[in-house]
Amino acid sequence: MFMNQRGNALLTVLITSLVMVTIGMAIMSSTIGGANRTEVRETDIDITYEGIKAVEEISAKLISQLQPTKPLDIDGLTTGNINTKVTDFIRTDIIPSYQSSDSIKCITIVDVSGDRASNLLGDQCERANNLQYHTFGLEFLNTNLTRVYEIIVNTKNPDAEEGKVEKIVRKRIILSPIPSFLKYTLGARELLELNGSPHLVGNVYAQSLDIREDANYQLSNHKDKKVAAPFPSIIGDIYTSYDKDNYAQMKSLVDTNQFYPHVSAPNIKQDSQFTDISFDQTYNDEVGKVLNSLDLSLNNNLTQVNLRNTITRNFLTDGSLFLPLLKGILDPNVQGIVKADRSITVKNLVHSGVDLIVNGDVNILADSAMNIGNIISTGNVTISNVSGDMSIGNIVAAGKVSIEANAPISLKENIVSFDNMTIQSQNSTSRIEGNVFSGKNLTIQGDANDQGEEDDEMAFDSVIYAKGKTSISNLNITGIKNPLGSDTSGQLILLSKGELLVTRMNEFQYYTDENEKKETDLLPDPSENIKPLQAFLYTDSDATLYGVGSLFYVNGGVFSKGNLTINAVRGKVDDMDRIETDLFSNQEEKLSRFIVHYNRDVLLSKLEALPRVESLSLISDEIIVQ
Repeated sequence: MFMNQRGNALLTVLITSLVMVTIGMAIMSSTIGGANRTEVRETDIDITYEGIKAVEEISAKLISQLQPTKPLDIDGLTTGNINTKVTDFIRTDIIPSYQSSDSIKCITIVDVSGDRASNLLGDQCERANNLQYHTFGLEFLNTNLTRVYEIIVNTKNPDAEEGKVEKIVRKRIILSPIPSFLKYTLGARELLELNGSPHLVGNVYAQSLDIREDANYQLSNHKDKKVAAPFPSIIGDIYTSYDKDNYAQMKSLVDTNQFYPHVSAPNIKQDSQFTDISFDQTYNDEVGKVLNSLDLSLNNNLTQVNLRNTITRNFLTDGSLFLPLLKGILDPNVQGIVKADRSITVKNLVHSGVDLIVNGDVNILADSAMNIGNIISTGNVTISNVSGDMSIGNIVAAGKVSIEANAPISLKENIVSFDNMTIQSQNSTSRIEGNVFSGKNLTIQGDANDQGEEDDEMAFDSVIYAKGKTSISNLNITGIKNPLGSDTSGQLILLSKGELLVTRMNEFQYYTDENEKKETDLLPDPSENIKPLQAFLYTDSDATLYGVGSLFYVNGGVFSKGNLTINAVRGKVDDMDRIETDLFSNQEEKLSRFIVHYNRDVLLSKLEALPRVESLSLISDEIIVQ
């Protein structure tokens, strides 16, 4: 019995030892496995970093090649050779510099501009040929240098003992001859002054920057006042051309928390690419294109006298038939091309597509639907639509153009005025689908006496040039919706040589829900009934914009070649005379009354009518790690 007890004890000890050894081995195995997984994870992070670093370095090197006398100088590029030159640069200047890298397996570049993705280096980087790409289907590849590329970097781990770890890092870039101002949400070539609390989603440009807590505004008696507001919020970076003092001042604003406390402060970066536009040259070129298409070539002599003489010489001589007028009023039953040797009044045309060529003024008064062709006048063109939809083709006037839409007007083609231009939409939505050129001041406005919600609206898909001052007030501006029902819509790109004034947009209105909810961008909910201004606005001069009584919401961008001053508060405002009472409660975590949200789609639209630049720009888009 005693011996059996000793045997049992021995068996227990052996079993216990075996269990302990097994547990110990399991712990050791787990520790080793955990260490290996940690090494693999560290390797994963390291090679991902190397891939991102590589695509950023390649982008920077590409930028350096876009300058004059460099391989990608715009003067040496054509729509037929741009891909070849980009490919040659990647093959000869980029790939050799990474061949000795322990972390980079291969590099290539893929063109996604058209309907299909094309690996420009052929079989270079086999994995690149098996990726899914978003292609852009650009229709102007034969006439424009804009290209969309993806830089592909296939990484590898330098130590094979750590397991096979590879990553694909993709960076999309856009090369395009676009003006630099289209790359930014908001910016000024000189001083950018942010007073109060505007909210900007996207990158900002400023030569110098000033930030103040007080927003300026004006009472109904024109007395200037100020009201305290939180600091501005920027979800993006601030770019500048390097100047030691300006850079230090901007850095100080970031370091001393001179920004809205509920989002991260922006970083300060440099943009050595910035190129200004040539406004006068582009204006003359684009007006010349429109006039040439209508057999009105002025041979770069864009004067009122020359236009009048050309209209008369080309259309109103050589036995032209002038229809009789009754007290200056055109017969409503006319058809085809109407030529008149003096001013005319047009009422309720019966037939569609009538062209009007007039040596004098054209006055159109409509209280029923009308479809007019082209209007060419040596004088002024005045259009008033009281009721019924109106459609008009091209308008060319040596004098003023004035359009008043109490009922919808659809302007299908281009408008050229050698004098002031006024477009007014009242209690209706009108459309401008062509480009607009004003030889002097431009005014786009709605009804200042709206009761309740704003119901004056202009829908655009055009580029507008104004050689004088530009003012927009008392209406909504949107993009023309795609007739195929997609989410895309038309853009308004407005360029003014003189001062820009945008005022009384959605005055005293506010969002249904005033609280900031979308933590990523602090933007209003898309279901809100207040529509954003679908536009990029540019002035060759100075601009001052307000988001105090007005609610200024732009889906696009705003840029000034001179100084740009923004005044804004957060929260609801019902009366300028009681603004301090209205905003007595905390404005923080309330939606701003001045919001600009960058719209990247404009980079790939309206390129043919944009201002000329001296070099291509490189615009960085998304980075994907797979």
